[in-house]
Amino acid sequence: MGCHCIHFAQVSKRENRWQLSAIWSLEHPASELRESNDPKRRTDEMFGWVARDEMFKNGLAKTLNTEDLRSLFLGRRCATTLTDGMIAYRELELPSANPSEANEMVRSEIAIETDLDIEELVTDCWDLPQCDSRAGLCSFGAVSIKKTEVSHVASSLLKAGFECQTMDALPCAMARSTAMVVTDPDTSTLAVDLGYQQATLTLVKAGRPVLSRELRGLGVVSLLDQIADAFELSRSDAQTLLFQPSSKAANDDPGKLAFSNPIHQYLSSFFQVLAAEIDKTIQFATRAYRFAVPSQLLMMGAGSRICNVDRSMEDRTGLSARFWSIDQSDSLFVDKPSSIYAVAAGLSTLAWEQM
Repeated sequence: MGCHCIHFAQVSKRENRWQLSAIWSLEHPASELRESNDPKRRTDEMFGWVARDEMFKNGLAKTLNTEDLRSLFLGRRCATTLTDGMIAYRELELPSANPSEANEMVRSEIAIETDLDIEELVTDCWDLPQCDSRAGLCSFGAVSIKKTEVSHVASSLLKAGFECQTMDALPCAMARSTAMVVTDPDTSTLAVDLGYQQATLTLVKAGRPVLSRELRGLGVVSLLDQIADAFELSRSDAQTLLFQPSSKAANDDPGKLAFSNPIHQYLSSFFQVLAAEIDKTIQFATRAYRFAVPSQLLMMGAGSRICNVDRSMEDRTGLSARFWSIDQSDSLFVDKPSSIYAVAAGLSTLAWEQM
């Protein structure tokens, strides 16, 4: 669930191979862009968007009720995660390796940091491989969200016909989706989720998150707004231009080429910043996790629809890059790459863990 849309996926397993059996996407209702002093900026009447505060008032419930989702999927149980930084993630060093003690310490740390009452928070943590035995410290990945927000998500899904069994952290969901396509436990992969508000980098080995970084502001929306401002377009028109297939981008139509060349400048700048952050992550992993130095990039999320993002990351980082993809049901035909459903598919695998 994100600020622009909600992705649904259900997977099945045949002969130990995962298969996408059902997928669906819902965009939030269209809303106007914030007021801008730029006279070139056009009001956007097509681009769906909901702010965080509105999401947890009635925005989520309103979006979920726009279609009869129950008829699209088998069963009522579901798992979910919130993207765009709506579930806060941080890494902490604590003087205890006991999970229950660590969780209480995490809650206290986050309550102090956010100026919230500890009873207002839902938190969870898991141990990370790094540990400074000399200092007596253990490292934990920790997530937090307000209890009221958790309740709203659960009740909104229930009204839509689904019983939410699990709210997962985004790095964990990314690790699950990575494990679906990287089956070698000795292979370390840097999963790259290009969301609308931010990019999330998660180092995964043997299906577990080793470390994760949130690159706030480095999301698809920032790129859309640059293109929209440059060409006096709405966000929705800029998105159509940004996500056009390579065959169209290379079309001989002069009118289309006029857009393609200038857009390349913005793409190049975006890719350069993203590659620099990936390089920083790899350098840190090389120093801190010699057992988990990434050998490949796995692209997923909304930004994986950007033409040639995989080849651009390969050229700039020196690592092989590919899109997340698994087999689809014969009856499943979509005009969007399956990589945008990677996180949702990873959540769906929880059904097999619980069997």
